Amino acid sequence: MAHIVFLRAAAADLTAGKPSLAGVPSSAPLSAAAAAIPSSPEAAVAVWRDGASPLAPLAATVVGLLSSLDVVAFVASHARGGGAEADAMRTPVGDVVPREPALVREVEPDARLIEIMDLMKQGARRVLVRKNFTEGCPINKQPFAPFYKAVPKITGTPRAAATQTVSRSWSSTFGCDKYCCLTREDIVRFLINCLGALAPIPLQSISSLGAISRGYCHVDASSPAMEVVWKIPSDPRAVAVVRTNSDGSHVILGEISAHKLWKRDHVAAADAMARLSALHFATGIDENGAAPAAANGVGAGARRGEVENDIVPSPRSMRFSSRRIGFSACLASQMVPSHRENTVLTCKTTSSLAAVMAQMLAHRATHLWVVQGGDTEEAILVGMVGYMDIFNAVTSGVLVLPA
Repeated sequence: MAHIVFLRAAAADLTAGKPSLAGVPSSAPLSAAAAAIPSSPEAAVAVWRDGASPLAPLAATVVGLLSSLDVVAFVASHARGGGAEADAMRTPVGDVVPREPALVREVEPDARLIEIMDLMKQGARRVLVRKNFTEGCPINKQPFAPFYKAVPKITGTPRAAATQTVSRSWSSTFGCDKYCCLTREDIVRFLINCLGALAPIPLQSISSLGAISRGYCHVDASSPAMEVVWKIPSDPRAVAVVRTNSDGSHVILGEISAHKLWKRDHVAAADAMARLSALHFATGIDENGAAPAAANGVGAGARRGEVENDIVPSPRSMRFSSRRIGFSACLASQMVPSHRENTVLTCKTTSSLAAVMAQMLAHRATHLWVVQGGDTEEAILVGMVGYMDIFNAVTSGVLVLPA
């Protein structure tokens, strides 16, 4: 039954109401990319190569994806809390984005779901599908609908109007408005509507399915947050903030990731990263949008105001709060557990794959940290589960056959 989902569902079945690929050119200032990230999927925006031929395949013009964590890490490492954020935000995006051209691929509207997932397992994070089917490969079949209902297109909110205006002008220039963009989140959202056809795999634990990545990047809670800059993995872009036990095991206290910085104030976050420890930085994100803490007697908000005069306006972002980052190190171990559920998303090794998928979609997260124990004993970090782990689990035994 599962083979029906992967072999009959086509790209055209998943693109109803999906937006175009959002991006900025390499020559654009970093501030423009930062303004586009909040409305882009998976906390990352595409960066186009300047001077690309209009006849070149659209996917070939993308040099990489810039995440919110990339922006914060770059500004923090170049400004170093010295008020040079404005200069850092004027840096061309092409000088900051990790160069990974294969992250965006293009397929025909009749490409099968299993082929799309195979591309994603090879490293693609965006898949482009031509909107006008007559220009590509026409398809003569009814949409695959037994397990999926198309999501209606949602009009952007006024808060994101400035970002959409900037992104739309560049999108039309590069021709990406002719394509729909599929993300890994879109695929997971499709699969969770097909749980009946995928049974019994979704009901099995992620541990039994081998869907846990045991290797993960981490920093000690007392280390400077800047240490993360040199440890950011390619996917998912997340680093765990941990306390190391005497036996070498880790207890997760928070995370520093693109997902957590997705809709935050990038300049304020960079200022905090340059000054704070990893633990204080990871737990200092204020869900209520309070002003960031002052540094060296000068309000960070005042310096940020000077920067914003020189950059592209961005949607209203959540800011850092002094209420959580002002406690001393000796009190950290006592205060962090009460905040941990608000700062990091976790699941257990016994969690079912369906539960993990639902939790990721509910929070629009790119990953979950996997812990063992936690009821009567301390929860120990054992790994993480991301999109690729889910794809590998649900496609186990499904082969890509010739069309």
